[in-house]
Amino acid sequence: MKCPHCSESVSIFSKEMNKFGKSKVCPKCCNPIRLYVSLKWGAILLIPAVVTSLLLKPLFINAGLSGSLSTGLMCGILALLCMRLKVPKIKESA
Repeated sequence: MKCPHCSESVSIFSKEMNKFGKSKVCPKCCNPIRLYVSLKWGAILLIPAVVTSLLLKPLFINAGLSGSLSTGLMCGILALLCMRLKVPKIKESA
């Protein structure tokens, strides 16, 4: 993922991204950022995720694992790939 302020790469597994709460800052430029799930990317990646899950299911079953494990794995990967960073909305006080 790229920071919307400085365009530097920020890892989803970095300490700052895994901090609890909504207030997060970019580790490079220290500007506030917000992590969200993009529905647009979810729609784009849905068909490839379903096809990949259906292709992996027989491999998981032949390995003695549950077939639903491939579906769960692809849902987790889909959620990770759909995460994006954006500038948080500033609340104006009246």
